[in-house]
Amino acid sequence: MGANTLPQLLACLLICWLPSALAQDPSLGEKLDESLELVAKTNRGAASSQRKIDALSRETRMLLEEYRSLRDSSESQQAYTRELEQLQASQDARIESLNRQIAQARITRQRILPLMRSMADALQEFVLLDLPFHQEERLTGVLQLKRRLDRPDLSVAARFRLLLEAYQIEQNYGMTLEAWRGPISVDGETRSVEYLRLGRTALYFQSLDRQDSGYWDRTQRSWKSLSPEHNRDLAQAMRVARKQTAPQLLALPLLTRGPES
Repeated sequence: MGANTLPQLLACLLICWLPSALAQDPSLGEKLDESLELVAKTNRGAASSQRKIDALSRETRMLLEEYRSLRDSSESQQAYTRELEQLQASQDARIESLNRQIAQARITRQRILPLMRSMADALQEFVLLDLPFHQEERLTGVLQLKRRLDRPDLSVAARFRLLLEAYQIEQNYGMTLEAWRGPISVDGETRSVEYLRLGRTALYFQSLDRQDSGYWDRTQRSWKSLSPEHNRDLAQAMRVARKQTAPQLLALPLLTRGPES
C-alpha cells in the first residue's frame, strides 16, 4: 500500500462513518467543529512560530555575518596597530640616533673651531717664516681667512673648506716654477728686479741688466749675492719659468746657507 493510499482510505472511512455518527450523536458535530477549529488555530500558531523562526534565523545569519565582518575588521585593525607600533619604535630609534649625532656634532663643533683657528695661526706663522715671495698678498689672504673663520653665518663645513683651500694654495707653491718682476730692498736700497722661485726650495733675484744676481739665505733670513758665473743660467731659468723657451735642465746653485769663504 502506497504512502498516499492510507490518508485517502481514512478520509473515505471518515466520510462513510460521519453521517451515521452524527445521526446517533448530534453533539458530535459541535465537538468536531471545535476540534477542527483547534487544529486550524494550532496550524496558524505553527505558521506564526515558523515565521518567527525564519525571522530569527535571518537575524541570526545577519548577526553572524556582522560578527565575522567585525572580527575580520578587528584582525585588520590589530595588524595595522602592530604595524604602527613597529613604525613608531623605528622612528623613536631614529630620533634617538639623530639626537646622539646632534650632541656629537655639538661636541665636534666645540673642538674643531679652536683647532681651525690654531691652524690659521700656524699658517700665518708659516708664511712669515717661508721664502719671502708674494708675502704681502699671502699674509692678506691668511688674515681674511681668520676673519671668515669667526663669521657665525658660515657653517663649520664652509669654514673648514676655506681653511683647506688656503692650505692647498700654499701647498701648490711647493710644486711650481715662477718668475716675476718686483721691488727688492738690499742694504737700504730699493730697486726693481726679476725674481725666480723654484717651488719652496730656492728663491733668486736678478737685476734687470742681468749683471747682478742673488738668493735668499734661510739661515740669516737675508739676501745674498751670487757670483757672476750664475747670471746666464739664472736668466735662462727665468725664460723657462715664463714659458719663453722649452723646459730644460737648469744648472742653478741650491744654497740653503750662506756661501762658505
